[in-house]
Amino acid sequence: MSPYLAAWIFWVMMFFAIELPALFNRRQGDTLSEVIWNVFAVRGKPAGWQLRRLGLLVGLVWLVAHLVTGGWV
Repeated sequence: MSPYLAAWIFWVMMFFAIELPALFNRRQGDTLSEVIWNVFAVRGKPAGWQLRRLGLLVGLVWLVAHLVTGGWV
């Protein structure tokens, strides 16, 4: 098994180890999506909200391009 494959499998397992308890504890702000919404100021307009949302948009555009082109971007 490739070390990278092992690392990605470990990463996915850690994601679920963190996300599943966060989903079931019913507290606000602890799942990945809630953290992303807070960090990138998706709700509300705190200081720097435009720059945060631009960062989210650029990151998502890159991710989609990266996945669609097979990793060339």
